Amino acid sequence: MRNFFICIFIVIYGYCFGTESKIKHFSFYSESLQELRKLTVYFPENFKSENNYNVVFSTDGQFLNKKYKKKLDSIIGAKIISPFVIIGVNSNEKKVPDSYFEYRNFEYMEDMKSEDADLNSRFERHLDFFVNEVNRYVEKELDLRIDNRYFYGVSNGAGFGVSMSKYYPELFSKYILYSTCGENYKNLKWDLNNHPFFIIRYGLEEHEPLIESSKELSEYLMNNHYQHLLGSYNGGHSREDWMNLFIEDIREL
Repeated sequence: MRNFFICIFIVIYGYCFGTESKIKHFSFYSESLQELRKLTVYFPENFKSENNYNVVFSTDGQFLNKKYKKKLDSIIGAKIISPFVIIGVNSNEKKVPDSYFEYRNFEYMEDMKSEDADLNSRFERHLDFFVNEVNRYVEKELDLRIDNRYFYGVSNGAGFGVSMSKYYPELFSKYILYSTCGENYKNLKWDLNNHPFFIIRYGLEEHEPLIESSKELSEYLMNNHYQHLLGSYNGGHSREDWMNLFIEDIREL
């Protein structure tokens, strides 16, 4: 009888907590931004907090959905890639009053200027939030043990990654950057022997200024002898295209 109840407990425990992959949502108050911010996190199958994982930190974490989960489960389940975690840092897509822009734009683009003091300081405060507050939360509250840190961003979120690398070149070893725009790499100074590696891709169907933005970034890196990868894809400024590209590029990391 005792063994029977033990078996029942194991079945119920497995049903409630399970070993399948999960997408979970978390929120915490950012002192830097003075507002509640959200994280969307992908945990692979059989995730164990005592294990070490490679972790991808992504801008626009709200993009992380069931489609991503299905594709990630597939390549991890097929042992094409080792299990890893994605920390999707949600952006603030709220519209700025009397403006065509979102708060997201001011958080991601260093050169955005406004007469409003809060908006003018958004980039610096969001940078502190992303680099320091998110990392502290992930390590302490989620109890996540990290082997390697990678960055993933698209559009202005990719541009933010480029700008961030100026100030924190040792934070992420590799960057996946799609359709970059709004980046600031002026005065970027990295150690030639130990610098981040950029994977930069643009869509052949994107507007010309976006294509040129990626090419100019690559040219700057080339002229300064920083190794990186530049490539194109058959598609446009599309979440679907970016998702499919990410599944391919994450294998390379």
